[in-house]
Amino acid sequence: MPAAEHAAIRHIVTTVDASETGHRALETAVRLAAVMGAELEGVFVEDINLIRMSGLPFLREVRVWSLAEEAISAPRMQRELRTLARYAERMLAQAAKKMGVPWSFQVWRGRAEATSLSRAFSADILSLGRVSALVSSRAWATARPRTRQPRETVSSICVLFSDSEQAIRAVTTACFLAKDMDAPLNVILPDIQADKMIALKEKARILLDAHEQPARFVKITGTDIQSLGQAAGLSGISILITEAEHALLQQAGLERCLEALFCPVLLVR
Repeated sequence: MPAAEHAAIRHIVTTVDASETGHRALETAVRLAAVMGAELEGVFVEDINLIRMSGLPFLREVRVWSLAEEAISAPRMQRELRTLARYAERMLAQAAKKMGVPWSFQVWRGRAEATSLSRAFSADILSLGRVSALVSSRAWATARPRTRQPRETVSSICVLFSDSEQAIRAVTTACFLAKDMDAPLNVILPDIQADKMIALKEKARILLDAHEQPARFVKITGTDIQSLGQAAGLSGISILITEAEHALLQQAGLERCLEALFCPVLLVR
């Protein structure tokens, strides 16, 4: 990576929670921070709507193992969330220290939506899992420290590419991550006119050649979440990297993309 580009990636933010995609988003962010020499900030999300709901007198939790009902109060919800936040911070600290990455942690209270988080944090890269699942009633009731499983092999890294400066940074980021994780890279191109497609693909090839990174090109066939899902399915996606303002995210919605793909998404600014 040219020195100017490398220096531009200094701050990476990742959501931290006990879910499957949360673990993968954290692991991806830590590896990327180590490769790029960036500072990592972990964020545990306290869903303001969930906290408000806990004050309703008729709300009950049914425990799966006993089918017993138990009242949910606001103080109890706060205690549970503090416990999960402490676990999230320990998980972040362990992962960051293992890779020698400087880190910080904060608890953020707001709407548990990817779009809200994207607006709240102005990091160079934002690593997200399925944010809506972080503090849903199910995740709140079941998330607990668990034995860490062996890291799965990344089937592929996909990057959405368009003709923008952010897209160039996204491809550069994807090249470094693919090389570090020894994973195949797929460049997803929009469905545009043939002459524009040739020019866009050539621009991507120049970037890939500069990093000596092989890649496969996949053309998306539309502008909705189903089109991205189909392209992702063809690629066996494990991580999606995209510019934060990509047209597809604006049209389909970041939240729906996370729900449909069930993989970490890195937003590059």
